[in-house]
Amino acid sequence: MRSPILAAVIAASFLTACGGGGGSSPSPTIPGQTGQNSSLNSTDVVQSSTDAAFEPMDTGEADAGVGNGSLGASASARSVQALPHACIHRTTRTVTVNADGSITVETIHFFDDACTQVERDAVAVHASSGGSATIARTVTTYNQAHLQLGVRKSNYALTGSSNNGSWTLTSAFYVGTSTSPITQYGHQASLNASAYSATTGRIANDAKPSINASYGHQSAVSATVTNDAAGDTTFTGTRNGTAFKGALGALTLSAAPPFTVSGGTQIGTSALTGSVTFDSDGELTAVALTGTLVNGNSLVVTSSADANGIVTVNGTITSPSGASVATFTTDASGDGILTLANGTQVPIVDWHVVW
Repeated sequence: MRSPILAAVIAASFLTACGGGGGSSPSPTIPGQTGQNSSLNSTDVVQSSTDAAFEPMDTGEADAGVGNGSLGASASARSVQALPHACIHRTTRTVTVNADGSITVETIHFFDDACTQVERDAVAVHASSGGSATIARTVTTYNQAHLQLGVRKSNYALTGSSNNGSWTLTSAFYVGTSTSPITQYGHQASLNASAYSATTGRIANDAKPSINASYGHQSAVSATVTNDAAGDTTFTGTRNGTAFKGALGALTLSAAPPFTVSGGTQIGTSALTGSVTFDSDGELTAVALTGTLVNGNSLVVTSSADANGIVTVNGTITSPSGASVATFTTDASGDGILTLANGTQVPIVDWHVVW
């Protein structure tokens, strides 16, 4: 989890970004930039690159939850796997069977070992009928002063079993207490004999005056899935995508899978390879990704864990010439700081960059 100092920086940066004051805008060009689209500015590169980098963690958490039962059940044919527990590794879980037969699972991640300071509160309501199931999930993220940093609302439709099924997910992310989402994505995945495939489309609308644009990313995944005795789920494979840019509000996401982005201009492609691992609570435990991004930029993402098992994720984005474009550091919940090459810092909340 984040240190108190980093949490304070996030809170300060978050308020600055939302208020439109303080800090400097990203530099207009990337040093040594060559390749697919030489007209891209640094915001184009950083936004499209971080979308590609965070997408495996963002969607992987949802997919792991479908398989390991941490969202209530992996499919209509499987009983609840995610048992309730008190404070373990800064996480608690409660499971409630409702009067209408639905199941509510609340998983709370905390800043502290005593589980008193809430960082992330995830509530999933699972209902099943026949051979299908639905899950409505809300994830609320806080800073250490218990100010709300953001909310992610997701809806799942599941069919089949945990080792031979499919699911569709639509999700929206809201900054702070806003009622208008800045990011939306659609995701479809299927799993058969541990062979996993998925498509994802994602749109981010940034109304900050210095940006005032929409960014999109769509990708296709081919991977294998392994589960260990502890309930950890690991996805290993490739993720190839395309990045888009348009005027603010110009990009649209298809209503049905395969989810695609339209209404803008293609600004480049991305190709990632590696693995991500989630525990039985749906929390990221390990990540190792490398790949190429728009304009030939490179990405490396690694993770480390301290003696208490607290995970830190570190990423670097470099230009084709090896110059630094940006670095980022987050905790296992996807909260942290993105630092541009010119020193500008912006917060990351729940795997979303908040300019």
